[in-house]
Amino acid sequence: MSLEPSTSAHPLEVICAGIVIADCVARPVVKQALPGQLELVEHIGLYAGGSAFNTASDLVRLGLGVSLVGRVGEDGFGDFLMHAAKRAGCDTEFLSRDPHAPSSATLVTVDPSGERAFLHSIGANAGLEPHHIPLEPLKARGARVLHLAGFFILPGLEGNRGEPARALFQEATRLGLTTSLDCVWDATGRWGELIGPVLEFTDLFCPSISEARAIVGMPGDDVFSPREVAEALFRLGVCQTVALKMGPEGSFVMARDGEYHFVPAPQVETLDGTGAGDAFIAGFLAAHLKGLSLLECAQIGNAVGALCVGALGATAGVTDWDDARTLAELGVQV
Repeated sequence: MSLEPSTSAHPLEVICAGIVIADCVARPVVKQALPGQLELVEHIGLYAGGSAFNTASDLVRLGLGVSLVGRVGEDGFGDFLMHAAKRAGCDTEFLSRDPHAPSSATLVTVDPSGERAFLHSIGANAGLEPHHIPLEPLKARGARVLHLAGFFILPGLEGNRGEPARALFQEATRLGLTTSLDCVWDATGRWGELIGPVLEFTDLFCPSISEARAIVGMPGDDVFSPREVAEALFRLGVCQTVALKMGPEGSFVMARDGEYHFVPAPQVETLDGTGAGDAFIAGFLAAHLKGLSLLECAQIGNAVGALCVGALGATAGVTDWDDARTLAELGVQV
């Protein structure tokens, strides 16, 4: 495959690889239909989602050039996802089609309170492997960061004990790329056994606080503090920074040298929490690439997450860098 210039309006800086998903969302679901019966809802919509797509789209809105790398099927959902990624401004040269697997899809039902339930098919995401992520050519085009999103539902990168992703991150480190890792809830319960080997070559790790506690074997919200959880992740091998996403509470960030901050989230009206964690990572990475401090990175991450929850959908609320910076400054003043 020949390399072509990025279709992004911005110079390439981030490789965003991982899960790309077609989300079919029904809301509000007051009552689940019984077998053979039908229930009515006000809205059913099809949206592009998945951690890699969401973070890539948000990064573009924040002014960065992004190559979105993943696998979709040669089906209607795949056509939709390819079009959505191009419309979002991502470089899609390595968003490839799998002729043997359907596109990954999630059926999401949202109840009147906003609580979500999911049915998910991994589909083509299972086929994403290291050879689909061409680090050297993308580095030559200007990439500075490799972000891998959706660990625990990427079998082709997880192997038996994280070997493929570990090798990918080891090669990225050799090339001088900053490595960033995000995960989802591990339905298999393997947690640290699977992701631990990858953390030894991970510069920035951005799990939710509940995911982090499960990875390090510290369950229970009131037993271990975020700082203790972050320190345990450093013992597992995280190289530079742990950023724990804590929802409406904000975030906890810690550097390997001991610097740490609990950063409250800006107070905004929440319409939809979908994609807020992915938006936090986009904000953090954008700030990092601009050379901002650890505290400022967390503040910008929180601000982009807050922009995200102010609109329906995983990415619609994220606007641009100036809005994120303004909201972060307002949050500090509060």
